[in-house]
Amino acid sequence: MRNSCQPQGSNCTSAKHRFVGSLLWAAVAVCMIGIWILSSIGPPLTDPISATGVPDFFWHLGLYAGLALLTIVAIGNTWPRQAIWLSALQGAGVALSYSLLDEVHQRFVPGRGTDLQDIVGNLAGVVVACAVVGIWQLLPSWYE
Repeated sequence: MRNSCQPQGSNCTSAKHRFVGSLLWAAVAVCMIGIWILSSIGPPLTDPISATGVPDFFWHLGLYAGLALLTIVAIGNTWPRQAIWLSALQGAGVALSYSLLDEVHQRFVPGRGTDLQDIVGNLAGVVVACAVVGIWQLLPSWYE
């Protein structure tokens, strides 16, 4: 998660950097599309997800932690000279906004609806992603 371009004397517009950035934003889009498709499916097709025994809260937590983490990394790659906390804040904002949009969308899906517990799970996932980014930044840079 550390920015790949150093603030001074580095070329952040290389073809490799742009390619990686494109892949990151494509991953964010795929994650958003996947969440949208999953939330468009009403019962009885959602029963296999329920049959896993994993509480719905944890599905939301995992999906939105993944979305937030991908978005934070994509933002950090796009604007590498900004502070990582700013990338985390922006990524959290994107993920939470998408969460609210998705919950509104679910109101129009037969057999689905907006649920406060889902929103809390989404928020928890975003908080987990931001915590992972924060902890990652505290690790020593022995690998560089």
